[in-house]
Amino acid sequence: MTQTTKVSPEIQPQKRPKVSEQSIQCWAHSQTGKRCTAQVTSREGEPIPIPYCERHLNSGDGALKVVHHPFFGKALVARYDLPAKYRMAYWGKRGRCSTCDVEDRAISYYPPNKITGSNIDPKIPGGRTLKRHNYNGVLNPGGTGDVIQYAACPGPNEKQNMRSTFQYFGLRNGNLGGLEFVTLVPVPKNTQLLHWYGSGWWEERGIKRADVGTKRYPAPLRDAPVKKKRRREVEDDGGTLAKVDLKELTKSIDVEWARRHEQSDQDQKTA
Repeated sequence: MTQTTKVSPEIQPQKRPKVSEQSIQCWAHSQTGKRCTAQVTSREGEPIPIPYCERHLNSGDGALKVVHHPFFGKALVARYDLPAKYRMAYWGKRGRCSTCDVEDRAISYYPPNKITGSNIDPKIPGGRTLKRHNYNGVLNPGGTGDVIQYAACPGPNEKQNMRSTFQYFGLRNGNLGGLEFVTLVPVPKNTQLLHWYGSGWWEERGIKRADVGTKRYPAPLRDAPVKKKRRREVEDDGGTLAKVDLKELTKSIDVEWARRHEQSDQDQKTA
C-alpha cells in the first residue's frame, strides 16, 4: 500500500485593502488553504475595517495554529507553508493599558487617519508615521478570537519572521481596532511565527529573554556571525602599504623563524 504525502496548499499573499473599497475580501484561509470569500464592511464608520469576517474574528485565520509550548504556554505556528508578505491582523478591544505586573497581550493603539485610512502623514518630511500625539489606549485581545497574540518574541539566537507594518485598522475612540502584520520570508509548516517585542518589554517585566524554538516547532535562527579577519597595513619592500591578513602573516613569520633556526644549527655544526 502506497502512502500519499500531503502537499502544502499554494497560498497567495493578500493585498492591503484601500479606503476607496466599499467592501474587502476576508484575509483568512481555511485549514485546508482556501481563501475565505466573505466580504467585510465598516463596523463603526472606520475608514478600513479589521480585514476578517465575523467568523474568522471568532476562530482566527485557519492558516495559523495555536499550539502548546513545553516551556512558554502557547505558541503560534504556520499550519502549512506560508509565503513571504502573507498578511495577518492582530485585533482587540480598545481600552486602558494595564500595569506591567499583570499578564496581558495588549499593544498600543494609534488610529489611522479617518479620511485616508493610513498611518502615514504626507505633510511630514519623509512621510513619517502618525505616532506621536496619536496614542489612543491599547488593543486588548483577551476574550477575543485573535491568534496573533500568541506569536512569540525571538530569543537571543533567533530572529523574527514577521513584523508589524504600523498600519492600524479602526476608529479613534472606537470599540475595536487592529494592526497589520506581514511575514518577512517564506514560513515552513509548523514553524513558529515570531516578531520583536522590543527590549523595553522584557526590562519592564523583569523577564530574561530566552530561545523559544523546539524540535517540533522550530524557530528561525540568526545567521552565524562572520568572523572578520584581522588585517593590518604593512609596508612592503617597495615602500608601499599593503593590507595583510594577520593570521597568515604570523604563520609566515613562524615558518621563517623555523627556517632561520634550522640554518643556524647547520652553520654551527659545520663551523
